[in-house]
Amino acid sequence: MSTLIQNVALLYGNDFELIENGWIQIEGGRIEYAGEGKPGSAAASSDTFNGRGLLAIPGLIDAHTHIGDSIAKDIGVGSTLRELVHPIYGLKNKILNEAKEEQLRQGVAETASDMLACGVTTFADFREGGLKGARDIINYLPNKKPHAIILCRPNFYFTPGQITDDTTPMPPSALNELKEALDLSGGLGLSGPNEYTGNAMEQMSQLAERKGKLVAIHAAESRDSQEFSSHYFSETEVKRVLRHMKPNFLVHLTNSTEEEIIQVCQSQIPIVCCPRANSILGLGFPPITKLLEVGAKVALGTDNVMLNAPDMFREMDYTSRSIRAIQHEPGAVNSKDILRMATVNAAEALGLGATTGSLQEGKRADITFLNLNAPNLNLSKDVIASVVHRARSDNVACVMVNGLITHGSLART
Repeated sequence: MSTLIQNVALLYGNDFELIENGWIQIEGGRIEYAGEGKPGSAAASSDTFNGRGLLAIPGLIDAHTHIGDSIAKDIGVGSTLRELVHPIYGLKNKILNEAKEEQLRQGVAETASDMLACGVTTFADFREGGLKGARDIINYLPNKKPHAIILCRPNFYFTPGQITDDTTPMPPSALNELKEALDLSGGLGLSGPNEYTGNAMEQMSQLAERKGKLVAIHAAESRDSQEFSSHYFSETEVKRVLRHMKPNFLVHLTNSTEEEIIQVCQSQIPIVCCPRANSILGLGFPPITKLLEVGAKVALGTDNVMLNAPDMFREMDYTSRSIRAIQHEPGAVNSKDILRMATVNAAEALGLGATTGSLQEGKRADITFLNLNAPNLNLSKDVIASVVHRARSDNVACVMVNGLITHGSLART
């Protein structure tokens, strides 16, 4: 049986063409048709819904999260990045090591539910804790929805005293653990280059690449991390990463240099920026304008749940307004570019460009439906600008993942 949604406004394709009275046909969890007019292939037995008053947009993609720390929301606000999340010395590491399994399970399940309520249908999570951490987070996700790209790492970090020799390899036990973790997960998600020797980064990157998995790493998030890298390696974090790894995407680049930005762009590596997280940590604002100028692919993520709600509407709004304010230019960015960062670009960064990120034939039916009659959206003269700057989680009427309703509801005809 197919699913048919009629009388729905929708944003079609990568350029978000507005179709005001459209139809969406779903077969086997994928979009068979999206556009104006009833599809000729629609079967009489279709499960039919009336989308009048709703706007269908691509399911939002949160391209960088840490949902394991959902058990410690807003702890340590006002602390530095190192104090909070350093993988060896940080408060987060201590909390995760001491947490009870049931607390972790509850936190992850509640965050997954919160994501769906915010219209998020896919997220990429950097998971700590090695093999056990990867296994646990996968088991804690209820019904495996939203789609989760779990990026693991070994439960091993070099201390500052151990990284003075950049040729030191990973301990065999840590590398073996990573092999098992990669078999379970979607790829490698490292904390940063300052916790690993160049040789170790090469070993891990090559291992993930051989297994056909994603490779990602945080880089240039803070000035301190950049200075640490320059002091110990006579090279910035970004340059070290590009010399020793082949990342599918980088996270942050908040304190990167113009030279590094150009180098990353020339390497055609997408960047996932996390503006709200960077801001609350006092790290600055990502160089999104410069990244766009040089043609880099930019996606957005909400980062640590301990710092931010996994709400991509808030992330888009904050990003758009901040860019315009920082640049003293209202036209510094357009609303379509911001929406792409939370959909099309994020899908491409995660290697899902052929699968999701836009409403068009052949893509997964990952769809978020917004109530256009809500007081904050009604009478909009630019629905894309309204999605970016006004939409809220309470405007989400329904969320489909693989064509199945996972949050809210649609009216049947």
